Amino acid sequence: MSQEYIKQVTVTGDLSSLTRNVTDMPAWCDEVAKEIWEQKPELGVLHVQGLHIAEDPYAFAEEILRRIARNPKISEHFEGSRAFFDTKNTGLGSLFLFRNVDCVDYFDRFSNTGYIPVRRGDTHVIGRDEADGYIGQPFEKASSHSLGTRVRDFFRDDGSRDLENQRAGWLLARFRFHGKEMTFINLNLHSVPFEDVNEIVSQPSVTKAAQKRQRQIDALLQELDSEGLRDDAIIVAGAFNAQLHETRLLNDLSSTQRSTVHSKTDDRGNVEQIVQTDRHGMKTVTVEEHRFDLHSIHDWFFRLGRGQMVKKYNGELAQVAFQGKLLEESVFFQPSRHYGINKSNGKEEFLRHLCPAWGDRVLYNERMSDLFRHDSFCASGLYYGIVGENRPIGECKPVALHATICLK
Repeated sequence: MSQEYIKQVTVTGDLSSLTRNVTDMPAWCDEVAKEIWEQKPELGVLHVQGLHIAEDPYAFAEEILRRIARNPKISEHFEGSRAFFDTKNTGLGSLFLFRNVDCVDYFDRFSNTGYIPVRRGDTHVIGRDEADGYIGQPFEKASSHSLGTRVRDFFRDDGSRDLENQRAGWLLARFRFHGKEMTFINLNLHSVPFEDVNEIVSQPSVTKAAQKRQRQIDALLQELDSEGLRDDAIIVAGAFNAQLHETRLLNDLSSTQRSTVHSKTDDRGNVEQIVQTDRHGMKTVTVEEHRFDLHSIHDWFFRLGRGQMVKKYNGELAQVAFQGKLLEESVFFQPSRHYGINKSNGKEEFLRHLCPAWGDRVLYNERMSDLFRHDSFCASGLYYGIVGENRPIGECKPVALHATICLK
């Protein structure tokens, strides 16, 4: 009798902060592995971004795979895995874990037969330009200057924003489970929140950075059409790097707190600092190129109701932006970024160098949505939330989507 349902868990996480603080890696990997094995799924998927930022990208990627794919609980449950960690071009890595390899084939467009059976055991490729069954590329070609250097996030060593050398791109893998074709896309979009503080003052409805992310999404959707994947069920999980609408947030804070707003300009007349003060002259908000600080209410404000107080500013990934081509479960969890330890009390809190945001997301197309919602049994298997909510595991917490997929 053929299987009618499979449970899958997809986890996505930005590793950029782990490359700078590897002491968080064991805890990060433990939480990700636990998120997967506790659900006992037929399919486990992990997407990571930022591999290229590490001092030794190959060793860093190998350690991530060792701690997750070879975790005793993972090895006990899954009989096979495939992975490609691209440390050269996109900095993306995708790991797929299979409970029963006899029911799974992977697509290789260079093969005469198209689909190839997945073998038992681990097949992991690190550092090569390509791997069988995977398709990927950067959104923009790297400049000749950046080819010889490692791009460290969207900040240069002097703290200024690196607007040109963004390592944005995608990595795609296609599988057939019990005859049902599914595509999984690992994504890293342009990661600069806004180009300068002046954008907050000028109050554009969409920032230049958000416009660039939208163009990249459009390019990806066109690529899917050209690859003939229109009829596949698709999950897109990665660093969408979507930001809150900071201008609206700051305007609302100023209005509700009856604050006075001050701005400081540099010698060229550009705004370099925005400050809000209350009626007693106390600072309530400070925004600079590398600072976003709500002072006494900062951590409380973004955690309140698991982020629901600021959810209304989370509009960059609205369904209308993708014209209905990509969908998302309701976000009932606090922002996935940016976390750190308060040195005065040792507790985890939101950092104050960037505005907290839901940068890490798991989206899917209409075809996959139909498989999720085929009947009430499938719908009850849906869960969408952050990983390691109550444990410090780095600046960016991974995000997971649990869903039962109907194969009928």
